[in-house]
Amino acid sequence: MSDQPAFESMPVEKPVYEPVHFRIGGVRYLNAVPLEWRLEEIAAGQNATVSVEKDVPSVLARKLVAGEYDAAIIPVVEAMRHPELVQVSDACIASEGVVASIRLLCLKPVTEVETVGLDENSRSSAAMVGVCLRERFKRNPQEVPFCWEEMDKPDFYREAGCRKLAEALRAKGLDAVLMIGDDALVLPRTMPGFASVMDMGQCWTQWIGLPFVYASWFARPGADGERLSRIFNECRRAGQVEMDLLCIHEAMKRRLPIDMCHDYLTRKLRYRLGGRERRGVEVFCKMTQKYGLVPLGSDIIFEANRRKFAE
Repeated sequence: MSDQPAFESMPVEKPVYEPVHFRIGGVRYLNAVPLEWRLEEIAAGQNATVSVEKDVPSVLARKLVAGEYDAAIIPVVEAMRHPELVQVSDACIASEGVVASIRLLCLKPVTEVETVGLDENSRSSAAMVGVCLRERFKRNPQEVPFCWEEMDKPDFYREAGCRKLAEALRAKGLDAVLMIGDDALVLPRTMPGFASVMDMGQCWTQWIGLPFVYASWFARPGADGERLSRIFNECRRAGQVEMDLLCIHEAMKRRLPIDMCHDYLTRKLRYRLGGRERRGVEVFCKMTQKYGLVPLGSDIIFEANRRKFAE
């Protein structure tokens, strides 16, 4: 009998990369932190350095298209409008059910809404509201660009300030307004002066039965997509593993309750772009085309699909 083992494990060869510097666009909201966790450290492990600029998703998309970034987290609806962009990694920002950070504040019953103010800092959320109002609630409201930065918001997060907010919105001729991001998380449970406050993540999933994907990592043409994918996937895994530490860190930084941050990041959001998430994007893509929100024929070729086709 041979003294040789039945098999020998072969060493796994890791890619040898040349040094590179990536310009990265990161989202300033809490929901993106698990996708950017330890980004500089993880990039260094791939022989890369990074410079990160934080902004709202719509601005990140514009700068990525302009070539100011090598990669950025951008709204999926913006990727549909720019097919030259390349989706990288299996990381995303998505929800299936209540999301808490995307809410439609209605002064009237939703079936009577004629004007809606849209915060376009997140284009996917604004497009989702437009699709839901038209397709689910059979409304075709006038859409008005709305900037929350112009509002005196701090007092609005107490119940006593809600009526003041309702009056301010009514003075602008609005029946409803979209609120996104960290601001939406801290709205009071009851809001006097409003007919309803709709959680748009819940609205979508109850209606369509699929997750909604708000944003993902996209790269400019010619960027090192393979290395970026490795970096972003590892950031997502690190964020999940160190979620407790991440929540404490961000709660202190943003002056939010730790339990609120933990519940939001672990129960309200999901960060992996799986099959159900991709199907949700496909449905959303068809609906946005129907209403002229993106060009006909728009599509996103996900990294997982590119690899499958290449095999």
